[in-house]
Amino acid sequence: MTSKHFIIADVFTEKQFGGNQLAVFTDGSGLETETMQNIAREMNYSETTFLLPPERGGDFRIRIFTPGQELPFAGHPIVGAAYVIVAEKMKQPSEPVTSAKLESGVGPIAVEVQVEGGRPGRSTMTQPLPEVRGVYSNIDGLAKALSLDASLIDQKLPVETVYNGIAVMLVPLTTRAAIESIQLDGGALARISNEVGAQTVLTFTRETVSSESTVHCRVFAPAAGVAEDAATGSANGPLGAYLVRHKLVPVQATTKIVSEQGFEMKRPSILHIDVDVDQSGSVSGVRVGGGVVISGRGEIFIT
Repeated sequence: MTSKHFIIADVFTEKQFGGNQLAVFTDGSGLETETMQNIAREMNYSETTFLLPPERGGDFRIRIFTPGQELPFAGHPIVGAAYVIVAEKMKQPSEPVTSAKLESGVGPIAVEVQVEGGRPGRSTMTQPLPEVRGVYSNIDGLAKALSLDASLIDQKLPVETVYNGIAVMLVPLTTRAAIESIQLDGGALARISNEVGAQTVLTFTRETVSSESTVHCRVFAPAAGVAEDAATGSANGPLGAYLVRHKLVPVQATTKIVSEQGFEMKRPSILHIDVDVDQSGSVSGVRVGGGVVISGRGEIFIT
């Protein structure tokens, strides 16, 4: 019998027990894919990550699993894993920023971890550029899957599927009350997700809990075995680009957006999104970051 050690990190929060929970196995070497999947199911967080020796010049290779499947790319696992790498001195920290390159299923992802007084702080990932893959027109069917009246989906804006390494469907709603009232029909939403090829569905409104936030959202991923996610970095990057492209926020050379998520799950999360635009007005860069708190550590036995 062997064992593997893991660290529990709360990602996209400055406070313990907020944000999105993540299990980081700091040494996944020797584990078969089936074993990793079984461990992720056992941990039962929205994602569990395994760090492995690099193969393409990065600092580490990362594999990411939901309880139901492996993902080529995800936000809070990459942000959280980079923080753990620095906090555990798996890469020697340097001030004011320590960079980590993680080899994911969509290629190398760069993460910058702020370091002050030897302690890691906000971690920010640079994401692949988002590209629009389609617009969804069956608003009545989508509203039914969310148990909403169709009028609560803002039909002045498109429902888009956007890909940045993993696909997300972006659904604009008219009010925060509409977001809070969602009662998910997981089977129906999974069928819609599979129809458009999206692993996650992000609903959002510009009515926020905090006056410092730009947007309030909830994210569902029944097609990936996750009913609701507390903080979704991979989906919030495309959301930031959406807000910029549709001029729902004042657009600057670097537009700074604050997204709040997880409030309905009692896991409040704050995601900081930076969207760069070039001289033609096109999105040229997307970064997503936030705080991370280490909440625990342990080991799992493998027979």
